[in-house]
Amino acid sequence: MKQKPLLPLFLRTAARFLLLWALMVLLLSLRELDAQTTRLKSGVSEARDWNLMNAQLVLEGDYDPALKPPQYDDRMSAYYSTYGAVGVFRLYDTEGMEMGRSQLTSGSFALPGTGVYDHYLDFDAVLTDDEQLTLGRFLRENRQFNRFYGTESGLYDEYLGSDEGVNFTVGLRGEVTGVVEHNVVYPQKLVYWYEDGPVTLLDTDSPFFDGKVLTTFTFDAAQLSSILAWAETGPELTLRLFREAEARVDHLVGDRAPSDTWAGSSSYGRVGSLAPYDGLVSAYGVSYCSFLMATHGLWFLYLATLLFTLLLAFFTARAQARSLRRERDLTNAVAHELKTPLALLRSYAEGLREDIAPEKREEYLDVIMDQSDQMAALVSSLLDLSRMKAGKTHFAPGPVALDRVVGTVFRTLERPMETAGVTLDLDLAPCAVSGEEGRLSLVVSNLAANALQHTPPGGEIRVRLRAEGSAALLQVENDGDPIPAEALPRLFEPFYRSDAARDRARGGAGLGLALVNESVALHGGACGAENLPHGVRFWVELPLLR
Repeated sequence: MKQKPLLPLFLRTAARFLLLWALMVLLLSLRELDAQTTRLKSGVSEARDWNLMNAQLVLEGDYDPALKPPQYDDRMSAYYSTYGAVGVFRLYDTEGMEMGRSQLTSGSFALPGTGVYDHYLDFDAVLTDDEQLTLGRFLRENRQFNRFYGTESGLYDEYLGSDEGVNFTVGLRGEVTGVVEHNVVYPQKLVYWYEDGPVTLLDTDSPFFDGKVLTTFTFDAAQLSSILAWAETGPELTLRLFREAEARVDHLVGDRAPSDTWAGSSSYGRVGSLAPYDGLVSAYGVSYCSFLMATHGLWFLYLATLLFTLLLAFFTARAQARSLRRERDLTNAVAHELKTPLALLRSYAEGLREDIAPEKREEYLDVIMDQSDQMAALVSSLLDLSRMKAGKTHFAPGPVALDRVVGTVFRTLERPMETAGVTLDLDLAPCAVSGEEGRLSLVVSNLAANALQHTPPGGEIRVRLRAEGSAALLQVENDGDPIPAEALPRLFEPFYRSDAARDRARGGAGLGLALVNESVALHGGACGAENLPHGVRFWVELPLLR
């Protein structure tokens, strides 16, 4: 049964290549993680400074002190990135009193006809994590509800012609029911009213409202903000990172007053602190997904390099399979070539051991010597071919008159051609090349012997040598049967056999054309064969001597 080693070779090669690919991906990912960590430092630093600057405006502003806390919360914007990082901030005075913190979900609304967002919605104190996820997913899937304008007060009538469902929605009014503390509403229910009915964004039965008085407000403008709705990492992961960042701030701050020890974190990007403004101290915590940080923006590169690696493994395995097949074919061919002479040697050697007539001894010895010479020639050709393929051949090129070499070789075959009834037509233009005259003579001799062997009686061998551009082109044509098209590309392989082209592909020991191919390649040239209407043409192209 014919072996098919490609699949196992591919699997073994792919395993090695994939190991190298995984190592490359790991190094690339670690480099990207380092780069993204640097970006994270810059992003958190900018967000912290921006929050502190806005908080400073509130601190110095002429506001009722009782109305400032929700404004501090509103200005402690959480930080989130496209590569899986969430940062939360808290604001303290110099005595350690918390003044504000980043909100997971927040909002504000304007009472009818005012156009001023001076009432704030505090969702974080009311909602459980599951309720936060539910609201975050709703706002994520219906982002037009993040802003709402009502027309009952007449203040936002100009929005009636707006393209609804893109940036905001336009309805009649909004209603929020919850617990009120100064200008902060802890919402129990939030509804947008439209002409065709209400849309309920929130309706919770949180125990937060047990025993508390509920108040309902009507508004004609509202804006909501939830990082669960906008973070590209998805609501579930974003929520987990947010809680981890909060826990890091809790661990950092503890029960201590603000001090330099707040900055004593194990690594940047986890916890830290800074107080660049008088009277304000900012503590922050950052949590990120290392995997997302390390692979951010690299998935196309991973996929492209993986496909390239598999293709490279496939082509390498295919080349190995071809090499193994050629090696196996060569081994089989050598065994076949040696089988007959070895059998003859044994047969005649056994005959010599018997009592045979003296005149027979000389005949037997001649056969043994002849077969020994054939095997020696085969082994010598194989060694020469192997050395040329391995690039270990001694090669000392010099100027060679190729027309003289070709003429000499073919004139030595004039008598055998006459005996075979074959005519010769020589047309040789002067051409000088750089090479070894002995090897070039061997190339021409093999082509000449091959042409003579396959030219029928009465046929003709035509030899043309001319310069074409920077190359010398030698063509040896002979009348006879054409070579099958599928055999042409393999004629120069060692011991190649084809039912229809067997004798032509061989040549002596079956290595003649293979030696031609390697010798021509050693001289920097090329060779080939092609069919003619009434015969075959072998050609050799060599660089001209400059």
